[in-house]
Amino acid sequence: MATTDPILNALVRLEERLDRRLAERFEEWRRDFRLDLDGAFDAVHRRLDHLEQEYEMLKAGVARIEADVGTLKMDVGTLKADVGTLKTDVGTLKTNVGTLQADVSILKADVGTLKEDVAFLTRAVARIEARQEKDASDRQDLREQALDFRRRLDDLEDRIQEIEKRLPRD
Repeated sequence: MATTDPILNALVRLEERLDRRLAERFEEWRRDFRLDLDGAFDAVHRRLDHLEQEYEMLKAGVARIEADVGTLKMDVGTLKADVGTLKTDVGTLKTNVGTLQADVSILKADVGTLKEDVAFLTRAVARIEARQEKDASDRQDLREQALDFRRRLDDLEDRIQEIEKRLPRD
């Protein structure tokens, strides 16, 4: 619509220029907005890719941990069985130690009795030897008895030494 009025023409041209400037600015703003939006989407996609990688690494780590936990559970089961065996062995050893202590006590008592017997026999031998000096007529019989007692005493001392060798040293 071409008008002859110069004011209207000026207004139309002004409106057209304003319309073009607004269109250009809008197009510029739209281009900038699209670039910003594309950049934001690129950043989101990069972040998603990074998160997917982290997720896969975490999944692999959890799988390794689960495998390790399974191994640890088997090891714990083995250790529990070994502890049970060790407890049984310790009980057996305690019983054996108790038996050995009882045997040692018996042997000590036997050694004490044998020592008393040796002391008795030693005194008896001494008495016999004293009588030999007094009694000349029975000297031969008494001498044989003394020798016999000496032999028995030596046997007893040998037995005592054997028993003492078997006793544990403290």
